[in-house]
Amino acid sequence: MAPISTISLREDLPQDLLGDIISRVSESGRLNVRHCMQASMGLAKATKDKRVHKKLNLRPLAFNPLSTLHQYDKLMEKCLENGNAEAHYIKGIKEYFYYNNITTRLHHLHAAAEGSYGNGIYRGENGQGQTYLDKLAWKQSKSKADQCWRNIKRSLHGVRVKRLACYKISLRNAKATIMCNRRDMENRCQHCYYYKQMVKFVFIM
Repeated sequence: MAPISTISLREDLPQDLLGDIISRVSESGRLNVRHCMQASMGLAKATKDKRVHKKLNLRPLAFNPLSTLHQYDKLMEKCLENGNAEAHYIKGIKEYFYYNNITTRLHHLHAAAEGSYGNGIYRGENGQGQTYLDKLAWKQSKSKADQCWRNIKRSLHGVRVKRLACYKISLRNAKATIMCNRRDMENRCQHCYYYKQMVKFVFIM
């Protein structure tokens, strides 16, 4: 009797369970999901599960959001429909920095931040921006927030960033309250942290 293949065993699993398994695979990137699609019809069907698009790792595209301007339309649409935080970040960056659509980008960057995607936490509104920055636990360690900012700068490479008047006003108002050395961007305490992070954002430092 011929041995039962591993693929056959996987196909015998309930589709809901297969969808959960493939959604975990999707966290490692699109290439591994593609391998699942090519492995068998059963696994290919499971890749259409909503959880797969929600958890799909889009980091390569997040590093270069403008690469999705004329391609990946269906992929981005599916990921946005299912609440993929990185997809919302990519969409928000394009809407704000490329299309100059401020209202739409707020929705997507908000969704990215709420979805715990760190890069989406840098936002324009002062009060909300502080709340989201706090999610990066900068008071315990600034390394995560600093890495997020490096990722954002990489995402914005080649993009013309406008300095909106509201940002300049917020920056000027915050500047008046800072008693620390404003030029020392490396040393940031609880009194000057938000201000210096805002400076980095406005001037892309």
